[in-house]
Amino acid sequence: MSLAERTALITGASSGIGRGIATELAAAGANIVVADIREEPKRGEHYQTDATVPTADLVEAESGVEATFAETDVTRESDIEAAIEAAVTEFGGLDVLVNNVGTHVHGTSQELTAEEWHRVVDVNLTSYFLAAKYAVPHLVESEQGRIVNVSSVNAYEGGAGPPYSATKAAIVNLTRDLALEVADAGVTVNTVLPGVVKTPMQDQNDAETRRSQAERTALPRVGEPSDVGAAVRFFASDRAEWITGAELLVDGGYAIGGY
Repeated sequence: MSLAERTALITGASSGIGRGIATELAAAGANIVVADIREEPKRGEHYQTDATVPTADLVEAESGVEATFAETDVTRESDIEAAIEAAVTEFGGLDVLVNNVGTHVHGTSQELTAEEWHRVVDVNLTSYFLAAKYAVPHLVESEQGRIVNVSSVNAYEGGAGPPYSATKAAIVNLTRDLALEVADAGVTVNTVLPGVVKTPMQDQNDAETRRSQAERTALPRVGEPSDVGAAVRFFASDRAEWITGAELLVDGGYAIGGY
């Protein structure tokens, strides 16, 4: 599943799942563009507490590829466009777009404000649309273009708060629609749906929630960012060139109910 001489842009790649995706794609030989609002990795209390080196520096040191950081606020269309143009300018093109950035706000419909709703939708969904909008022309030119969207098991169930669950479900159908749009050009669009993964975002949950999530995961551990990265690597590779509009659960059996 080599990605040598290809360039991948990953949103939200400074920390968490995005960082795991970046390291996996770099290990396959891809040049990496880290598109994130901050270069420094987030350090959670429980997960990825040892993440100190910026992702671009990490993948260059570990895999010998070229990597760069593009400061990107994904709620700003101009930032997304600029990040993609920076990738093309730096590396001569773009072959893989990974929409991974995400945010979450706790609360019910009665507790959340409209501003909080729009914030989650802008980050989790609108940014995916905008990144595809500006990336597709370059992916078509690549002739081996790939889009991989990161959703969540919460696309299939509630319980994570209205805006989070709604956006993660919407990503699945956005993936299908984009896949139809670009199929004639040979560009594939697929989505991965992670379950419970060891990331700083999980530190928002209390100890009891983390325990129950681990118990529901059928396999005897919760996920690592590299588990999701391996699935993205497959979709980005030539081995998946005849797969499009698909979704793949990467959840250790969380969705089937491991209680």
